[in-house]
Amino acid sequence: MTYDRDFIWQCDYGERQPVLNVIGQLLDSQNEYELGMCSFFVNNNPYQLEFFVVFGYETPKDSKIQVMKEKMLSVGARFRVDIIFDEMTKLSTKKRFNSFVVSTSDQIGFAVENTFQFADRAYVSSKVPMGPLGAELPIFLSHSTIDKPFVEELIPYLSRHGLAVWYDKLNISYGESITSAIMNGIDDSGAVIFFITESFLSSNWCKEEMESFLSRAAEGDKILPISVVFPNIEHSQLPRFIKNKKYLKLNNGTAPSIVANELVPTFKDFFSL
Repeated sequence: MTYDRDFIWQCDYGERQPVLNVIGQLLDSQNEYELGMCSFFVNNNPYQLEFFVVFGYETPKDSKIQVMKEKMLSVGARFRVDIIFDEMTKLSTKKRFNSFVVSTSDQIGFAVENTFQFADRAYVSSKVPMGPLGAELPIFLSHSTIDKPFVEELIPYLSRHGLAVWYDKLNISYGESITSAIMNGIDDSGAVIFFITESFLSSNWCKEEMESFLSRAAEGDKILPISVVFPNIEHSQLPRFIKNKKYLKLNNGTAPSIVANELVPTFKDFFSL
């Protein structure tokens, strides 16, 4: 049978259950003279997992088409007007897709069992941890560019004690907005280390970071600010915000490992580690 209209939808292989629920609703509510065909095309290649649904309509009411579109869009399916049904069929003969025609909602379970080789994301995540790596509340390292060597040497010592950090050089991707990334890093951090040097005090960037953390604290956010003050900085040079809190004053030649030993207990207590 030739159908008047085809609608090809690209769906999320791993999040397929909402789509399957919608397909069941459509098959139950639209008769065979309206929704004449529903085909699954599933690619189980682990390097290119794909799930397409093709609806073929013969003599539908326009309202039925609109309902189908709204329901499919509501579950994140993408309407692919650049793909044709014949192309899908040809690729099936070349083993790119497992295909299955579904006529009733009762057949959906059987179709899934015979087309999909991998479980959906919800099932897998219930068996295996799938959350993103990285601390939810890292320590933001606020520093001037010239002080990066000292900061970078400190990072592994903090990591060894289970303390994750937000460090611009490593956390900002190429092509990403630097300003937006830094603001997001500030918002997402649970603590901050200010590396107070002459360069830090003269840097507009560092001043902006400090003021942003001050704003968070003023708004009631739980945030731990710690300042590491380098040897050539006098107490009188420090911003009032720094003066009013206990800070770590370095001596000439103080190694990053010593800084870590001094700060780690405070961070562990703050983060309940």
